[in-house]
Amino acid sequence: MEANSQEPATAAESHADHERTPSLTGENQWNRIYLNSARYFKVGQTLWVDRLFSNAVLNSMYSFHASAAAYTEFWNNSFWKTQDVTCAKVSRRQVWQAFVQESIQTIAATSKLNLELQDGLSINEVTKEAFEILGENGIIRAADQHACSECTHKYKRKADIITGDDPAALAGNDENRVVPPLVGEGAELAI
Repeated sequence: MEANSQEPATAAESHADHERTPSLTGENQWNRIYLNSARYFKVGQTLWVDRLFSNAVLNSMYSFHASAAAYTEFWNNSFWKTQDVTCAKVSRRQVWQAFVQESIQTIAATSKLNLELQDGLSINEVTKEAFEILGENGIIRAADQHACSECTHKYKRKADIITGDDPAALAGNDENRVVPPLVGEGAELAI
């Protein structure tokens, strides 16, 4: 279909990672069907990643409790710098996009469905809508009955050991040196 056509689109469109179908709710509205069988995800205007990359993003963020920014830095420091390339570095937003899309496809595949949402949603809206559909009453089935020492702890009102001379040691951020206690407004809340 030409971009300047006056007739509304009525046929489905296929892409590598999704399909677009006309919405039943109104004219010129489309739905996006995220395909679990996708081998590549579009994570930027011109950047596509394969499932090996997106799965590595997902696994590292869970295994190492990493952020999108941390994984981006790791990737660019480990791989981009060592290659003779003329392309731009991977951005945090692109890594986040890979994480969200891999999460959606993994959970949807476990549920044996292809997720269908309104086309053109921001990544934040995609995340919210996907959780509404895939999160069965707030439970993602991939995590149901999962309990391990890394992610399940009994609630503690106070830490086992509290020392007044090194409050940063509680968070593990003291770098083996004494950090002066916090003073000023809100200092009593930090203890």
